[in-house]
Amino acid sequence: MKKYYLAYEERYKKVHEEGLLWFSQNPTPELLEWVKHNNIPESEEICEIGCGEGRDSIYLASMGYAITAIDASPSTIEKCKQLSNAKGIEVNWIVGDATELKVELNQRFKWAYSIGTLHMLVEAEDRQQLIKQMLNLLLPGGKALILTMGDGKNERQTDTSTAFDLQERNHMETGRTLLVAGTSYRGVSWEFHTKELIDAGFSILMQLDTENDEYGKCMTVYLERGE
Repeated sequence: MKKYYLAYEERYKKVHEEGLLWFSQNPTPELLEWVKHNNIPESEEICEIGCGEGRDSIYLASMGYAITAIDASPSTIEKCKQLSNAKGIEVNWIVGDATELKVELNQRFKWAYSIGTLHMLVEAEDRQQLIKQMLNLLLPGGKALILTMGDGKNERQTDTSTAFDLQERNHMETGRTLLVAGTSYRGVSWEFHTKELIDAGFSILMQLDTENDEYGKCMTVYLERGE
Protein backbone atom coordinates (compact mmCIF):
# COMPACT_ATOMS: atom_id res chain seq x y z
CA MET A 1 0.00 0.00 0.00
CA LYS A 2 1.27 3.43 -0.92
CA LYS A 3 2.04 5.78 1.92
CA TYR A 4 -0.55 8.53 2.06
CA TYR A 5 1.96 11.39 2.02
CA LEU A 6 3.33 10.21 -1.32
CA ALA A 7 0.10 11.39 -2.95
CA TYR A 8 1.96 14.59 -3.74
CA GLU A 9 3.97 12.56 -6.27
CA GLU A 10 0.73 11.96 -8.17
CA ARG A 11 -0.28 15.62 -7.91
CA TYR A 12 3.10 16.79 -9.18
CA LYS A 13 3.04 14.37 -12.10
CA LYS A 14 -0.39 15.54 -13.18
CA VAL A 15 0.43 19.24 -12.91
CA HIS A 16 3.77 18.87 -14.69
CA GLU A 17 2.10 16.95 -17.52
CA GLU A 18 -0.03 20.07 -18.00
CA GLY A 19 3.15 22.12 -18.41
CA LEU A 20 2.60 23.87 -15.09
CA LEU A 21 4.20 24.13 -11.66
CA TRP A 22 1.99 23.63 -8.63
CA PHE A 23 3.74 26.23 -6.51
CA SER A 24 5.10 29.63 -7.42
CA GLN A 25 8.82 30.14 -7.96
CA ASN A 26 9.00 32.92 -5.37
CA PRO A 27 11.14 32.16 -2.31
CA THR A 28 9.40 31.80 1.04
CA PRO A 29 9.62 35.11 2.97
CA GLU A 30 9.98 33.37 6.34
CA LEU A 31 12.99 31.45 5.05
CA LEU A 32 14.71 34.60 3.85
CA GLU A 33 14.05 36.22 7.23
CA TRP A 34 15.57 33.19 9.02
CA VAL A 35 18.68 33.37 6.84
CA LYS A 36 18.94 37.10 7.54
CA HIS A 37 18.28 36.65 11.27
CA ASN A 38 21.13 34.14 11.55
CA ASN A 39 23.39 36.14 9.23
CA ILE A 40 24.29 32.93 7.41
CA PRO A 41 27.43 33.52 5.32
CA GLU A 42 26.98 32.78 1.64
CA SER A 43 29.82 30.26 1.84
CA GLU A 44 27.75 28.02 4.15
CA GLU A 45 26.01 24.75 3.23
CA ILE A 46 22.29 24.36 3.89
CA CYS A 47 20.03 21.30 3.69
CA GLU A 48 16.33 21.40 2.77
CA ILE A 49 13.95 18.57 3.68
CA GLY A 50 10.86 18.42 1.48
CA CYS A 51 12.02 20.74 -1.29
CA GLY A 52 8.99 20.28 -3.56
CA GLU A 53 9.59 22.02 -6.88
CA GLY A 54 12.73 23.61 -5.55
CA ARG A 55 11.89 27.29 -5.44
CA ASP A 56 13.67 27.92 -2.14
CA SER A 57 16.69 25.73 -2.85
CA ILE A 58 17.22 27.26 -6.27
CA TYR A 59 16.91 30.78 -4.89
CA LEU A 60 19.41 30.17 -2.08
CA ALA A 61 21.81 28.46 -4.50
CA SER A 62 21.59 31.52 -6.76
CA MET A 63 22.78 33.59 -3.79
CA GLY A 64 25.88 31.44 -3.50
CA TYR A 65 24.89 28.90 -0.85
CA ALA A 66 25.76 25.23 -1.31
CA ILE A 67 22.39 23.48 -1.15
CA THR A 68 21.41 19.85 -0.64
CA ALA A 69 17.69 19.38 -1.24
CA ILE A 70 15.69 16.24 -0.46
CA ASP A 71 12.18 15.20 -1.49
CA ALA A 72 10.30 11.89 -1.54
CA SER A 73 8.84 12.60 -5.00
CA PRO A 74 11.06 11.36 -7.86
CA SER A 75 9.12 13.32 -10.46
CA THR A 76 9.47 16.62 -8.66
CA ILE A 77 13.19 16.08 -8.11
CA GLU A 78 13.46 15.56 -11.87
CA LYS A 79 11.56 18.82 -12.38
CA CYS A 80 13.91 20.54 -9.92
CA LYS A 81 16.89 19.39 -11.98
CA GLN A 82 15.31 20.79 -15.14
CA LEU A 83 14.58 24.14 -13.51
CA SER A 84 18.00 24.55 -11.91
CA ASN A 85 19.85 23.40 -15.04
CA ALA A 86 17.90 25.92 -17.14
CA LYS A 87 19.23 28.66 -14.86
CA GLY A 88 22.74 27.26 -14.68
CA ILE A 89 22.38 26.75 -10.93
CA GLU A 90 23.91 23.80 -9.13
CA VAL A 91 21.99 22.04 -6.34
CA ASN A 92 22.57 18.58 -4.87
CA TRP A 93 19.12 17.08 -5.50
CA ILE A 94 18.31 13.83 -3.65
CA VAL A 95 15.24 11.56 -3.76
CA GLY A 96 14.66 10.44 -0.19
CA ASP A 97 11.86 9.73 2.26
CA ALA A 98 12.93 11.47 5.45
CA THR A 99 10.31 9.70 7.55
CA GLU A 100 12.11 6.40 7.02
CA LEU A 101 15.52 7.81 7.91
CA LYS A 102 16.93 6.35 4.70
CA VAL A 103 18.59 9.53 3.50
CA GLU A 104 22.28 8.77 3.31
CA LEU A 105 24.56 11.78 3.20
CA ASN A 106 28.31 12.06 3.57
CA GLN A 107 28.00 14.95 5.99
CA ARG A 108 25.87 16.73 8.53
CA PHE A 109 24.93 20.37 8.31
CA LYS A 110 25.09 23.50 10.39
CA TRP A 111 21.84 24.70 8.81
CA ALA A 112 18.65 22.92 7.71
CA TYR A 113 15.06 23.87 7.00
CA SER A 114 11.71 22.39 6.02
CA ILE A 115 9.00 24.51 4.44
CA GLY A 116 5.40 23.32 4.04
CA THR A 117 6.17 19.64 4.56
CA LEU A 118 5.35 18.72 8.15
CA HIS A 119 1.66 19.59 7.79
CA MET A 120 1.36 16.90 5.10
CA LEU A 121 2.12 14.26 7.73
CA VAL A 122 -1.02 13.24 9.59
CA GLU A 123 0.24 10.39 11.72
CA ALA A 124 2.16 11.46 14.85
CA GLU A 125 4.81 8.80 14.22
CA ASP A 126 5.50 10.13 10.71
CA ARG A 127 5.79 13.68 12.00
CA GLN A 128 8.19 12.59 14.72
CA GLN A 129 10.33 10.70 12.23
CA LEU A 130 10.71 13.74 9.98
CA ILE A 131 11.58 15.97 12.93
CA LYS A 132 14.15 13.45 14.18
CA GLN A 133 15.62 13.22 10.69
CA MET A 134 16.16 16.97 10.70
CA LEU A 135 17.82 16.74 14.09
CA ASN A 136 20.08 13.92 12.92
CA LEU A 137 21.16 15.90 9.86
CA LEU A 138 22.43 18.76 12.02
CA LEU A 139 25.82 19.15 13.56
CA PRO A 140 25.88 19.80 17.33
CA GLY A 141 24.83 23.43 17.74
CA GLY A 142 23.28 23.42 14.28
CA LYS A 143 20.13 25.44 13.62
CA ALA A 144 16.92 24.65 11.77
CA LEU A 145 13.73 26.28 10.55
CA ILE A 146 10.36 24.53 10.31
CA LEU A 147 7.36 26.23 8.72
CA THR A 148 4.03 24.41 8.73
CA MET A 149 0.52 25.50 7.73
CA GLY A 150 -1.88 26.38 10.52
CA ASP A 151 -2.81 29.06 13.01
CA GLY A 152 -1.72 27.11 16.09
CA LYS A 153 -5.29 27.10 17.41
CA ASN A 154 -7.55 25.05 15.15
CA GLU A 155 -6.69 21.35 14.99
CA ARG A 156 -7.78 19.41 11.92
CA GLN A 157 -6.66 16.35 9.98
CA THR A 158 -7.73 14.77 6.73
CA ASP A 159 -8.60 11.12 6.15
CA THR A 160 -5.37 9.50 4.92
CA SER A 161 -7.34 6.80 3.06
CA THR A 162 -8.52 9.45 0.57
CA ALA A 163 -5.12 11.08 -0.05
CA PHE A 164 -4.86 9.63 -3.57
CA ASP A 165 -8.48 10.33 -4.53
CA LEU A 166 -8.80 12.81 -7.36
CA GLN A 167 -10.29 16.13 -6.35
CA GLU A 168 -10.79 19.49 -8.04
CA ARG A 169 -8.16 22.03 -7.01
CA ASN A 170 -7.58 25.55 -8.28
CA HIS A 171 -4.15 26.26 -9.74
CA MET A 172 -2.93 29.43 -8.02
CA GLU A 173 -1.06 31.05 -10.91
CA THR A 174 -3.47 30.33 -13.79
CA GLY A 175 -6.77 29.97 -11.94
CA ARG A 176 -7.43 26.74 -13.80
CA THR A 177 -9.36 23.95 -12.10
CA LEU A 178 -7.38 20.71 -12.17
CA LEU A 179 -8.31 17.19 -11.13
CA VAL A 180 -5.42 16.12 -8.90
CA ALA A 181 -4.67 13.92 -5.88
CA GLY A 182 -6.24 15.37 -2.75
CA THR A 183 -3.10 14.67 -0.64
CA SER A 184 -3.13 15.05 3.17
CA TYR A 185 -3.07 17.72 5.87
CA ARG A 186 -2.86 18.02 9.63
CA GLY A 187 -3.16 21.27 11.52
CA VAL A 188 -1.99 21.17 15.12
CA SER A 189 -1.99 23.47 18.14
CA TRP A 190 1.07 25.32 19.33
CA GLU A 191 1.01 23.13 22.44
CA PHE A 192 1.18 19.94 20.36
CA HIS A 193 3.80 21.33 17.99
CA THR A 194 6.03 22.57 20.79
CA LYS A 195 5.91 19.18 22.51
CA GLU A 196 6.73 17.18 19.38
CA LEU A 197 9.75 19.38 18.67
CA ILE A 198 11.08 19.19 22.22
CA ASP A 199 10.42 15.43 22.43
CA ALA A 200 12.57 14.95 19.33
CA GLY A 201 15.49 16.70 21.03
CA PHE A 202 15.31 20.24 19.64
CA SER A 203 15.66 23.45 21.62
CA ILE A 204 13.15 26.08 20.52
CA LEU A 205 14.69 29.50 19.95
CA MET A 206 11.66 31.35 18.58
CA GLN A 207 8.01 30.68 17.70
CA LEU A 208 6.17 32.94 15.28
CA ASP A 209 2.69 33.19 13.81
CA THR A 210 3.30 34.22 10.20
CA GLU A 211 1.39 34.47 6.94
CA ASN A 212 2.47 34.23 3.31
CA ASP A 213 0.88 34.05 -0.13
CA GLU A 214 1.72 30.37 -0.67
CA TYR A 215 0.39 28.78 2.51
CA GLY A 216 -1.67 31.41 4.29
CA LYS A 217 -1.38 31.33 8.09
CA CYS A 218 1.71 29.46 9.26
CA MET A 219 3.52 28.31 12.37
CA THR A 220 7.19 29.22 12.05
CA VAL A 221 9.80 27.90 14.47
CA TYR A 222 13.53 28.58 14.85
CA LEU A 223 15.30 25.53 16.33
CA GLU A 224 18.70 24.43 17.55
CA ARG A 225 20.35 21.08 18.16
CA GLY A 226 22.19 20.95 21.47
CA GLU A 227 25.95 20.58 21.67
